Amino acid sequence: MYKIGEKVIYKTEVCSVKEIKKNALNKEMYYILVPIFSGGCETTIQVPTSNKAGNVHELLTKEEIEQLVDDIPNIPVCDMNDILVKKEYEVLLKTNKPSDLVRIIKTTYLKNKIRVENNKKISSVDDSYFHEAERILYTQLSVVLEKTVDETRAYLTQKLGHTN
Repeated sequence: MYKIGEKVIYKTEVCSVKEIKKNALNKEMYYILVPIFSGGCETTIQVPTSNKAGNVHELLTKEEIEQLVDDIPNIPVCDMNDILVKKEYEVLLKTNKPSDLVRIIKTTYLKNKIRVENNKKISSVDDSYFHEAERILYTQLSVVLEKTVDETRAYLTQKLGHTN
């Protein structure tokens, strides 16, 4: 069971556990979660502490983030010639695995880079999935690394030896 003040992930959103209380109707215990990156909105999410749907999970540790960064060169890209790659992106987004988010980022970045090099417009589908995967991954990592999202992006870019 998570504690009040603890940071967790609900689906793809980083949240803080605000309260734990009993629902008056069904007497089940619930977490009251507040998204950290809510843009100033006072949104709360009520989730059963039983977490039967598996929508609430822990953030990565700093050690797990370092391992992820080390593994990035070995994470394969999706089949870029597959006409159903969009479907694969959708499946990968739902796994809640940081390595799958990296896979989307690597694939979409490479596809769009090739398009630009061939004087073509970037794909709006790939661009959309690129930004969504980045948003999810960087918000999760930024909380653990105690950095802003932009600082987290720069940190990862530097760790991988790239420049933006």
